[in-house]
Amino acid sequence: MSNETFQIIITVAVGLALLSMIVQGVAALALYRSTREMATRLSPVVKRAKAILAVEKESIRRIEIAIDKTLLSVDILERVAPRLGTLASRVEDVAGRAMQLAAPVAALERDAVLVGTAAHFLSLEMRPRLAALAAETSALAGAAETQLRRVGRVFHDALKHVFHLRQIVASR
Repeated sequence: MSNETFQIIITVAVGLALLSMIVQGVAALALYRSTREMATRLSPVVKRAKAILAVEKESIRRIEIAIDKTLLSVDILERVAPRLGTLASRVEDVAGRAMQLAAPVAALERDAVLVGTAAHFLSLEMRPRLAALAAETSALAGAAETQLRRVGRVFHDALKHVFHLRQIVASR
């Protein structure tokens, strides 16, 4: 190969290298601009996510209050249930003593049966309702936790991309 051919090849190679460096510079500037544009576009999303997180914190606080009230209601019902049983046994004792008074005793006995039945229905009605309330509260808490995790993952991914782009821009 002649010296002149070699010089032409080297000149073309240097020109191509210069062209590739210019293209890389333009690409880096475009990447920097798109990163800034992405940051400005993501800023409303970040603000909205912060608002959502604030609402979710309030929802979680309300759920905690509902759970506390539910637990308190369950405790009260558990304490009242044995007392209702004791009350029913006392009513039966009074009915036994009052057998001489047939009419008043019959009326009192009907009332005692009604009280016992009402207590029984009350215990039958309240326990499933409280269980359903506890299940719904648990489901709400689970849904809130899932939403918080999703939002966290989205922000984590967005931040990783932004930092990655910053590193690419900084390394150029």
